[in-house]
Amino acid sequence: MVFYTVFATIDSMTLLFAMTGLLLSSCYSLKAIADLEHDLINSIDFFTNYNRGNKAEMGFLILNLFAVLPFITNWWLAPIQAVWVAIKVLRSVMGGNVVDEKDVFKPEVYNKQRRWQMAGFFLYLSSIFIYFARVMAAVMDIHIHGISPYD
Repeated sequence: MVFYTVFATIDSMTLLFAMTGLLLSSCYSLKAIADLEHDLINSIDFFTNYNRGNKAEMGFLILNLFAVLPFITNWWLAPIQAVWVAIKVLRSVMGGNVVDEKDVFKPEVYNKQRRWQMAGFFLYLSSIFIYFARVMAAVMDIHIHGISPYD
């Protein structure tokens, strides 16, 4: 019983860490797009920032997937997260994140990337509240019930 309580707490904190990283990397990519749109950065800086945000997002997506896999059949948010990871990885493999350098200043090009980033931002923002509640429940479970070697 102690193992399950400790595992749930560690997993909940891992989920919260991954979702925080996803939210911040999505913000970073959205900021790069907004800066490009308003001519605050050049295309080289945009590609550097946007690619850094996408790489960070992929890393946190994989971490989130590994943390959510143990609950894939018995937690309602787990399949949603797994499907989102599959969609984002498939899109990345198919080159959906790639922006051609000559088309970078066209609104239809960066708006397409913005829509994907905003969809992710919405999912991450709504999920982070649920993940935070899950962490608090796990921590409170330890504090209220305690961990005893006799459980």
